Amino acid sequence: MTQILDTVKMSEPVSSSIDAKIEHKLPPIEDARKALISFLEKMPDVRQVNITKLVALDTEKGTWEAEADVYVPNQTIKTLGLPVKKEVLDCQPYLLRLDNRLNVIAYGLRDTVET
Repeated sequence: MTQILDTVKMSEPVSSSIDAKIEHKLPPIEDARKALISFLEKMPDVRQVNITKLVALDTEKGTWEAEADVYVPNQTIKTLGLPVKKEVLDCQPYLLRLDNRLNVIAYGLRDTVET
């Protein structure tokens, strides 16, 4: 019996589909994540930030799009001054965009952003 490896000629390894120049323009994903968290934590009353989605929007321009959950104190309880044993937090979903220098160029609550 003939083995398939003996009959099929092995080709050269396939290189990455992303060009080396494009990889250089796109900042590392971990740096983008840190920039987002740093930006969101500067907002008032933020208790916790979770990045739920982070994708390269345009690899040639080096832009990113992200979704994040930002936890802030419940405004009703805060306004009424109700006594609570543990702080009640509301989750606010944000949609953000970063440029190739990891500057936030657009952000807003996910429900208010038009597609």
